[in-house]
Amino acid sequence: MAGGSSFPVLFYRNMIDFQYIRKKQKWLFGLIAIPVIIGFVFLFTPDAEDRLFGRGLQSETGVYGQLDGETVTRGQWIEARNIFLGRSSITIAQAKLSGYTGQLPRPNYEAAENEAPYILAQKALMAKYGIQSSKVDAEKWIIKLADQFASALPTVTKKKIFEALSLSFGGDDQLLAYASYEIGIRQLQQLATISGGLLSAQEAEIKFRNENEQYEAEAIFLSHTNYLPLVQSTDEQVKKHYTNTLATHRISERRQISYVTFPATNYLDEAEKIFNELNAAGRMGFLTNYWTNITSIAGYKTNTIPALAKLIAPARTNLYSGMKEEEATAAIREAILRTPHLGYENQRQVELKSGLAVVEAYKAGLKFKNSLEEAYKAEPALDTLEKMALPQNLTATTSPLMTFAGNVPQALTGVTSADVFALSKTNALIISSAQFGSGDYFIASLKKVIPSRNRTFVEAKTTVTADFKKAESIKLMNEAGEKIHQSIKDGKALEEVGKENNLAVTKLGPFDSVGGAIPGLAKKANPEDVRTQALGLDVGAISELITSSTDSSDLASEEAAFVVKLTGKKTVSKDRFDAEFAGYLKSARSAAASQSYSAWLRDETAELYKYSLKTYVEGEGDVVVKSNDGDSGFYKQGTTVTLEAKPAANFVFKEWSGAVTVGTGNATNEVTVLRNSSVTATFVKKDAK
Repeated sequence: MAGGSSFPVLFYRNMIDFQYIRKKQKWLFGLIAIPVIIGFVFLFTPDAEDRLFGRGLQSETGVYGQLDGETVTRGQWIEARNIFLGRSSITIAQAKLSGYTGQLPRPNYEAAENEAPYILAQKALMAKYGIQSSKVDAEKWIIKLADQFASALPTVTKKKIFEALSLSFGGDDQLLAYASYEIGIRQLQQLATISGGLLSAQEAEIKFRNENEQYEAEAIFLSHTNYLPLVQSTDEQVKKHYTNTLATHRISERRQISYVTFPATNYLDEAEKIFNELNAAGRMGFLTNYWTNITSIAGYKTNTIPALAKLIAPARTNLYSGMKEEEATAAIREAILRTPHLGYENQRQVELKSGLAVVEAYKAGLKFKNSLEEAYKAEPALDTLEKMALPQNLTATTSPLMTFAGNVPQALTGVTSADVFALSKTNALIISSAQFGSGDYFIASLKKVIPSRNRTFVEAKTTVTADFKKAESIKLMNEAGEKIHQSIKDGKALEEVGKENNLAVTKLGPFDSVGGAIPGLAKKANPEDVRTQALGLDVGAISELITSSTDSSDLASEEAAFVVKLTGKKTVSKDRFDAEFAGYLKSARSAAASQSYSAWLRDETAELYKYSLKTYVEGEGDVVVKSNDGDSGFYKQGTTVTLEAKPAANFVFKEWSGAVTVGTGNATNEVTVLRNSSVTATFVKKDAK
């Protein structure tokens, strides 16, 4: 920052030390911007990683939607996305300054992509209503934030706080942009809502009293387990139950994948060769990006990393103390060769922000991926990856069989079971989405599919028998419960009915209407079932027989039953009301204002922002697009777009890919536009189908 700013200028001489991070298990948000050096340009370009690894869906289309009739630029999108990602940067900076050594969360790019339209809409609305903050205002906001940090962390200097904030945001410009956004958003919220008028004091008082009334109750609980010993079963009954519940006894589809990894550490030799061939400015670029203080090695005379290590290790004793010379050399070598940089490393000129060794790993993986894709196009087969890996001296790893609900191997960073179960014989590849430093680049493919099937009666007999007995015991429980309820309706007291049936009367409470545990209930029934029934009663009244679950993870089950009597209701005391209501009114009005603003923003965004749906063609043909929102390629969220694939002469339609997920072989299909996305229609020659 310049021009007499009260906020310090930060040039990022303190660069990321990956070795230190590994040792301390600290994670830093973002990558650090450093000065331009001849031979390499060091920039904060978050979409570079996205295009490489397919993490950002906007990068798939190259189109970022339409705002108020104007196409959103790449710069606008990145700024909006960085604002969203910046929300966690304050927490990260505070955690680092406080000495937190746990694993910090990685940037949530998917959430940022989803929220970017709303941030863009907010910025457009700020402009519409003339809301703008000056650089001085933004700097004051940052200084105020730093003051809060200093108050909470009195041993940390203001300089360190400013440096940590700037580092976490990826630079001063990003921090200033975020501060300006925060200032503007507060003003926009004030315009869009009337905080004091959204909720009257009278309405808030009624709500406060209702939420804080205390209730007491009594109940008789029944459990199906008490009736299990009474259930007898025959083979005929169990077989009939098996037939009636066949769908519940299926063995889920299981899948297996194979994958090849390309660890950056395997390419350190190639990377070192490239490093040694760099000119002095290029090598200095890597070194400056890695070490906090470069002055001690600024005058080095050699290209070789071992020679550099002899200069570096003594200057960074905190990192290499206790290491042998060869161990320190190896650590420094890896640190240099995996230092972030920006390069253009393949035939498609993909922007890549990475280290030399990671670049080489990516290049090797890209080459393998391209050849694998060609092989699949020629003759799809589930063992193609293994066949190609073997002659290239690559190791193909086979995963255990997994279900949709199962775990994906940890090595496949970012891959979910949904990804695995979306694969097909002709679309069998998963490309790595691993972030730099968090996992190796990999190529995975579908290897085996074991279809779902019904268990035979012999296989399922034990389970079916248990299910049958449980179902019968629930019937007996409900029959007993109805008799108990009828006795109460006939005038018998709850205690009397309990004694007659050898069942305890459980006292419950005090509890409120808001939610949470109910004293005395334990796991006899679902607390919300009990609360709902009790609150609907007058004092002294008794509920109907209610079935419930004892398992919070399976609320649909009916393993328990109860009748409940509301025995008391206690209003909020005057002392508590006087002590708590003022704070409650303030927070309730704030929540009401926030809800009102969110609803208003959703409506405004729907009018201002349209999502992009791009169509592409492989082969020869055309895609006809129809919707109630026109065919401009930009649509309101939720718009249903009809796509019709029309092949050229001597071509036939093969399949859809991209945003179309259902009926991919149908020439006419529909897509509901929920985000910026794309679809591709593939056409093949008639004799090649």
